[in-house]
Amino acid sequence: MDFSTQKRRLETRLSALSAGMMAGQGLAALSAEGDKLRGRGTQIRAILTALDRLKTGEYGYCRICGADIALEQLRDHPENPFCDSCSA
Repeated sequence: MDFSTQKRRLETRLSALSAGMMAGQGLAALSAEGDKLRGRGTQIRAILTALDRLKTGEYGYCRICGADIALEQLRDHPENPFCDSCSA
């Protein structure tokens, strides 16, 4: 299956999140928005992991049960490693 659209979405999100973490984050901003920055870090890790799964051919399959992840779910959340059943 061709996941080029999901790959582009992941790379675009990664660029945007990375730029947001680097742009004007002084010490005051870091302490005031620490939770927000940690959330971005979590999202970045999820995206990097999804890109790794793409490289190894494991992308699009649930990490728990091995079932195919629905294309509409991958379209909405390309970094999600779980099918609908397992993420519930």
